[in-house]
Amino acid sequence: MTNHQAWLEATYQKIITKVAAERERIGAGIPYISKDGRYDDKSNDITWWTNGFWGGLLWQLYHATGDEAEAETARGLETKLDQAFLEFKGLHHDVGFMWLPTAVADYRLTGSEHSLQRGLHAAELLAGRYNPRGKFIRSWNRDRAGWVIIDSMFNIQLLYWATDALKDPRFKFIADDHAHTVMENIVRPDGSVAHIAVFDPNTGELVETLGGQGYGVGSS
Repeated sequence: MTNHQAWLEATYQKIITKVAAERERIGAGIPYISKDGRYDDKSNDITWWTNGFWGGLLWQLYHATGDEAEAETARGLETKLDQAFLEFKGLHHDVGFMWLPTAVADYRLTGSEHSLQRGLHAAELLAGRYNPRGKFIRSWNRDRAGWVIIDSMFNIQLLYWATDALKDPRFKFIADDHAHTVMENIVRPDGSVAHIAVFDPNTGELVETLGGQGYGVGSS
């Protein structure tokens, strides 16, 4: 075994040990920000955009190890996320981040029919944010009907999966439209991107790009 392989194996074992310890501490809670060596539980904000990441990590480890303890905890998280569907109003384009790593991963690995329905429900919600005038998927809520952020490109994978799962091309059409709109309006000729594009939701015309998480309006 080379030094590189030995390092990989040792790191892999550390990940398994660390996740197992965290699973014992928080279970199907949703770890968010670490304080004094322990994670806060984000379950009280069930529509938060990172709430699928813990379940996604568990399903990745289940795929690698076959350890049913990982799957059991991940399924508990899926059940908890069902509440987000009921709250609906707080959901956003990051339903992809929430249900691709959880329900869709579960379905792909175990064939769970319940998880299939969860994933399709999330895909329908994402497709419902499509603006046909501008051919984009609205990212956020409140008074931001025409706002699109570059992060949205991670979420549209959910729509391509739904097209495959249902043999229904409408999801793919929406994802393709959105991707083309982002390419034409957010990605610059030099390959850098704006964080936020604001479109007129009634006409689909680009109004402006905003700095957002970049240093300024023209930064990446």
